[in-house]
Amino acid sequence: MRRAAVLGKGALAAHACETIAALPETVLDTVIPNASEPEWDIRLSDYVSKRWPEVRILRSGDWRELEPGRCDLVFSVLYDKIIGPGLIDNTERIINCHPGRLPQYRGARPVNWALHNRENLHGITIHVIDSGIDSGPVLTEALFSIWPDIDEVEDVWQRSMEHGRLLISDTLPRLDRIVPRPQDTSAAVTHYSRDSTALGNRSDWTRVISADPV
Repeated sequence: MRRAAVLGKGALAAHACETIAALPETVLDTVIPNASEPEWDIRLSDYVSKRWPEVRILRSGDWRELEPGRCDLVFSVLYDKIIGPGLIDNTERIINCHPGRLPQYRGARPVNWALHNRENLHGITIHVIDSGIDSGPVLTEALFSIWPDIDEVEDVWQRSMEHGRLLISDTLPRLDRIVPRPQDTSAAVTHYSRDSTALGNRSDWTRVISADPV
């Protein structure tokens, strides 16, 4: 029997829990919700405690509380911390769902940056976790159209979540048969939280348009 852990937040992480719990010979063992759970989405801790009372919930949000080697599969879904080698090196499969295309949109706020850069395509990616930031080999991805002249960040975020649900449903049952694809490091761009001031009117869910002076 394979034991699994899910780390992260919101409805997408809840869907990952549902998908894992339905896999044959797999048990959802541990859930680590982000320490700060958004009020505008499902609270993962509440969802799991009601749906699976037997599942262990580590409410600190700290991946270091998950004993290395306890779980064969660790799935990070919109998790807000960088996982260190203590867990990476002692987990058979440790993967991440990232709401952006890789390697072009590693790091923080990929939806905001894609719209800021006036991209016509965006994506959501499941990749292997390594010691870098969103730099591990890609397992699966879903690409979809976006329209910078029309879309707000909240529009593309919701679209990412919808495609993410399908991607998780398709990927996890096939995980053992998917061959990871290394990323093209020559095309890699990583955005950090400290860079967010450069996003301008794409820094929030919706654009703030200044009124014309009278």
